[in-house]
Amino acid sequence: MNVFIMRHGEAVANAETDAQRELTLQGREDIAQMAVSYGQQLANVDEIWASPYIRAQQTADIMAAHLKKTVSTHQVLSPGGAPADVLQALEQCQNQTILIVSHQPLVGVLVDGLADLEPGRYRMGTGALAALKTDVYANGCCELSWLYQPDSTQSVCL
Repeated sequence: MNVFIMRHGEAVANAETDAQRELTLQGREDIAQMAVSYGQQLANVDEIWASPYIRAQQTADIMAAHLKKTVSTHQVLSPGGAPADVLQALEQCQNQTILIVSHQPLVGVLVDGLADLEPGRYRMGTGALAALKTDVYANGCCELSWLYQPDSTQSVCL
């Protein structure tokens, strides 16, 4: 079983509220390319979860269109969400592969905690996607398989 953790694509700098910030054209293109490039690795995704913020919803929708999945919105994935709340939600989904689309610092903290990594070791830039393998959703029980950073065109394979 896998969990994929993704940061939303590049968003506009300003909007009426932070929740209303939309993806830029470049952000949309980066996410569409990510969906094409990593579609094979994501083929076993059972569910796509997204923050209610527009930029995360748009990112999740692009991924969902390529994966032919639907998106469910989870308040615990909002910016400033508590990693413990996300973990509690994941614990209800044993034996399922989940793609999470959210924000920094939450996505970085989730990767670090689930894989028991040094905090902040792997930066999650906009559009970054991490793949973790696990038998159970719990802190320290996952193995980071790879992390792709579209802004640097580099992938970290472990």
